[in-house]
Amino acid sequence: MVQHDSRRQSLKVATGELIDAAGGQARAAEYSRRIKRQQSFSDYALVNVDTFIPVDAALDLEARTVGLPGWPHVTREMCARNGGSFVANVVLPGSTEAHLRLAELIKEFSDVSTAMAVALADGKLCAEDVRRGALVAEADQLVSKAAEVRALLERIEAEG
Repeated sequence: MVQHDSRRQSLKVATGELIDAAGGQARAAEYSRRIKRQQSFSDYALVNVDTFIPVDAALDLEARTVGLPGWPHVTREMCARNGGSFVANVVLPGSTEAHLRLAELIKEFSDVSTAMAVALADGKLCAEDVRRGALVAEADQLVSKAAEVRALLERIEAEG
């Protein structure tokens, strides 16, 4: 039996979640442009099989699961494994609504800082505090709003 470290196992778990979101192995084989064998998709998700989903197959499935919880499963996990976070690009309204984007960013920063301050009331921040305050999810929302503001500013700058 092949044993993978927890980081490799997390990629297998993300792959399994992607396959489930796509509708299972049979649907995954239909959606993939290159991998047509259902058993291959099973192997990609099994932690005891030393075979991983090819990038093109993951992208094929992620294209079919946009908007579903966890999307984009494999891409998000690969970002995390490389020390980053996945932030989707968004279609933004015109620059006349820049003040609204700024207000949303300030609110998200307030949510994160308030939750962290509550968690730090005893002088330390621990895993239970992070879970209880949903701090990772709150931070993800902050990063997403910051990316929206950045994209808006880039667009305004490009427009001249």
